[in-house]
Amino acid sequence: MGEKRKPIVSVARNIDISKAVHVALDKIEIPNLSGKTVLLKPNVGREVDPKLGINTNPEVVEAIFNYLRDRYEANYLIGDSPIINTDTQKAFEQSGYNNLLKDDDLQFIDLDELTPVKKEIPNGKILKSIRITGYWHDFDYVISIPVLKMHMHCGASLSFKNMKGLIYRRDKITLHHFQAPEIIKELKKSMSKIKELDIAIADLGNIIFPDLAIIDASYAHEGMGPSSGNLVKLDTIIASTNSLAADIIALAISQPEWSLKDVPHLKLLSEFILPSINSSSDIKTIPDDINEFVEPLEPPPKSITIKYKNVNLIDIDSCSACLSTVFNLLKHNKEFIDEHYTSEKPLNLAIGNGIKKSDLYSDTYLIGNCTSNQKENGTFIQGCTPVESTILKMIKEKLMSDPK
Repeated sequence: MGEKRKPIVSVARNIDISKAVHVALDKIEIPNLSGKTVLLKPNVGREVDPKLGINTNPEVVEAIFNYLRDRYEANYLIGDSPIINTDTQKAFEQSGYNNLLKDDDLQFIDLDELTPVKKEIPNGKILKSIRITGYWHDFDYVISIPVLKMHMHCGASLSFKNMKGLIYRRDKITLHHFQAPEIIKELKKSMSKIKELDIAIADLGNIIFPDLAIIDASYAHEGMGPSSGNLVKLDTIIASTNSLAADIIALAISQPEWSLKDVPHLKLLSEFILPSINSSSDIKTIPDDINEFVEPLEPPPKSITIKYKNVNLIDIDSCSACLSTVFNLLKHNKEFIDEHYTSEKPLNLAIGNGIKKSDLYSDTYLIGNCTSNQKENGTFIQGCTPVESTILKMIKEKLMSDPK
């Protein structure tokens, strides 16, 4: 690929994150957006406080909006579709977006509030159709503004995976439920970490691709992402009109020892959607040398039971919402768990729609609706996802009724 044809990714760092946004955007070619309807799509999937590296930093989004508004007379929208049982507007408000939501030049939309649009995916390997936001045909230009974070199921969550927020409501869960053993068997020959979820996410690339990617690495999220890891302050912005190129450079900065095989959905995109981009060598960065930005993050753990010797977690095809809930349960109640459970008599938890009777112990807590098909074989805790307090209450009640 010739130097002039390489996609450009701009990287900037400044403790004043608005300055980093301006520097990064000044270095890339954004088309004239005047007269267009532009969606600002941050990652606001959970009702959490700002600057935790979980939801997109509102200061980053505000800087992006101000930058664009100063240059283009467009119709600006901002919205997301959060995880199940999360109120979209409350998630934005708790995450610090109040000033933006009050701005007369920016319209807040709940991406789930209109009747969805069904999109066929004829080239999808396992995802053949999906319902997406009813606003889809209103958008002329989509800007993905994710947090740079590690992800327990996907390796990393970046600008392309952020597009999963355009999927309508509970249809997101369907991406976790596919079973395609023959396809997996073939792909594992070259990608040992691949799962059906990776393939389904990559299949979205046939119908959804952001026009501009601006990755928020002001506060990144390492370890047990997308919501239960550790905050890392990087003060960095990564921007490109090529989403895959932006994601590859984000990985080069945060996981320099990784290849795309460590984030299989990106590897699939590079092979089947954008085959001319396979590594950072296929990308022109500004500045040319990005070594000063490299900050290796803790990768997602292979198993959360490593830290909890008195807990058995049976996880077969769970979603990140259930797994994050379980991880937070263990982290926030370690003293209680250590008091009542040992490595010889552990706390047994099961999550995921792939659970079978043969996977279970006699005293297992079945967490979430996906385990309902086995509710006769353990203590079933209903919900999608059941909240941490409900799970803890059930465990305490069981201990009181069966104190042995």
